[in-house]
Amino acid sequence: MEDIKATIHGDATSDQIEAIDHIGSHARLLAGPGTGKTKTLTRRVLSLILQHNADPDSILLLTFTRLAAAQLKDEIKKVLEPLGKTIPQVSTLHSFALRQILYNSSRIDTLPRPIRIADDWEERYIIQEDLKKVLNLKEIGDVQKLINQLSTDWETLRIDEIGWEQQFPNPAFLGAWRSHKDQYGETLRAELVYQLKKQLNQSRDFQLDKEYKHILIDEYQDLNACDLAIVNELAKRGAELFVAGDDDQSIYGFRFATPAGIRNFEQIYQNSKKLALEICFRCDKNILHSAEFVASLDPARLPKPTRPKDEAEDGEVLIIGFKDQSHEAEIIAKKIKSLIDADIKPDQITILLRNDRNSLLSKPIIEALKKYSVDVSLTTDSELENNKEYRTVLSIIRLLVDQNDCLAWRTLLQINKTNGLGDECIKSIWNYAQSKGIRFSVALQKIAESPSELQKFGQKIAKFVSEINVAIVELKAIESPTEAINATVDKFMGEGEIKEQVKKYFVGILENQEKPDLENLIKIVSTSSEYIEQETKENAVNILTMHQAKGLSFDVCFIVGAEDEYIPGRNTGDKEGDERRLLYVSMTRARHKLFISYCNKRTGQQRHSGSNSGTEKRTLTRFLRDSKIPIKQVE
Repeated sequence: MEDIKATIHGDATSDQIEAIDHIGSHARLLAGPGTGKTKTLTRRVLSLILQHNADPDSILLLTFTRLAAAQLKDEIKKVLEPLGKTIPQVSTLHSFALRQILYNSSRIDTLPRPIRIADDWEERYIIQEDLKKVLNLKEIGDVQKLINQLSTDWETLRIDEIGWEQQFPNPAFLGAWRSHKDQYGETLRAELVYQLKKQLNQSRDFQLDKEYKHILIDEYQDLNACDLAIVNELAKRGAELFVAGDDDQSIYGFRFATPAGIRNFEQIYQNSKKLALEICFRCDKNILHSAEFVASLDPARLPKPTRPKDEAEDGEVLIIGFKDQSHEAEIIAKKIKSLIDADIKPDQITILLRNDRNSLLSKPIIEALKKYSVDVSLTTDSELENNKEYRTVLSIIRLLVDQNDCLAWRTLLQINKTNGLGDECIKSIWNYAQSKGIRFSVALQKIAESPSELQKFGQKIAKFVSEINVAIVELKAIESPTEAINATVDKFMGEGEIKEQVKKYFVGILENQEKPDLENLIKIVSTSSEYIEQETKENAVNILTMHQAKGLSFDVCFIVGAEDEYIPGRNTGDKEGDERRLLYVSMTRARHKLFISYCNKRTGQQRHSGSNSGTEKRTLTRFLRDSKIPIKQVE
């Protein structure tokens, strides 16, 4: 028993051990940046199994991203696998929701069967484009607003209000969306979570796939009203909750996450245990103190005992003001070059941007870094998501799982427009499907079998469908999922770096699954939120958005564009708290050196809002003006 305790506790601090060993009531763990939250969660799972004899199948660990889930699962496996113990379920909330919906699919008639979740690309380039035409709307942004409103209503539970449909900004949109949903058999990611909430709340005979007695939730501050309602329903079914997070790091207000969930936890779950991790092992003293100043501007924040470790160095924090972005780019590039020459690895240096519309912030910096022969990786946008070859591979894999996947067929048609399979052809297939009362994929196969059904495009469709079907037959004959993926990528992608990136992406997902097959792969891909799951590039300086940097840390961080125009951004309204917390999160990505830059003028975007409205002059973000961080002006 002592050996087990030593394995679980290891080098844990006293406050970590208290959280690891707690049992018998709901508990909230406040864990600031770098305080060992991941270690505490993994060891708590081990404690439940090895010290308290909890059945691994009764434990559920929920995280916000796929990458975080994989990291936690790996740490747990290292201990449990050699002991011959079952690995508890570790997943994102979206993956959990999908699993429960599938387990109860016979009871749910409000979702398509089989369940098909549209990803971000499909939503933008298929659903939104189609609805724009159907509704005769002028701009794609008009459709985007309506879809965002629908997702918002699911996430905030506004959809449960009496008379919701009549209150929706464009009731005609709802009918068009449902018609499209019926035709292609898709739904949106946000609806999946709402449907789980609805079923848990309304149907007592809705059975979970396992009897969960212990539910641990990471990044609790990132849950929205719908997510929190699900957690509450799980607690009502007898689960003991252990939630970990930090209200100062609640930065996903765009999906209606709110720090209120973690702030009000003990009011909602009375007699729950209050726990906190005190020591920040990541940030040097000046970095942590500077970040804490930003966090302290929020009067509603929960008090925390966070402090640097005793042996922490002072660290370097500096605000640098520039007259324009050309000077900013040159000085930053020169500084990065000197850091690399001083033996700091390039991938331990990051540049963080609030946003990067039209490459306004990143372009001059990249150009300056190239002059100094510094390798740089820009991941402010998902290049993979929009790559046509990647879209082709993903669609083929989807068809290997379900040959009647309508959106997969539609995607393949859409990215083959140059072969005469353009908008007019797609519209003709749609109209044919509507006239026959069948789904898009069925219509496509019928036309391929009888080209005369659609005289203008019939032969082209037949040739296209035949080629894809032949490829699917060949790939289905490959028994190994990994080999099937590699063969698919080899067949449909040209040579280059992105090819290996795609293989690594899919195979990496497979390797982290208990059942590594293509069906599970698609489930994971469908429930991932790509915009917050970026991976950094080795041996290169990484340029990331502030949201993408969440969960990462670097020896050196440059925060670029720390101006009221960007931080907080335009028209933030009541989301200013999100912006302030985003700056706090960004500052705490740095271990030893933190440089924050702003410009008095940025060429290419001189319209201002906030305190600079009507002027050309920009100023340092209001969140840092009264800080004690030294400011250096560079002319």
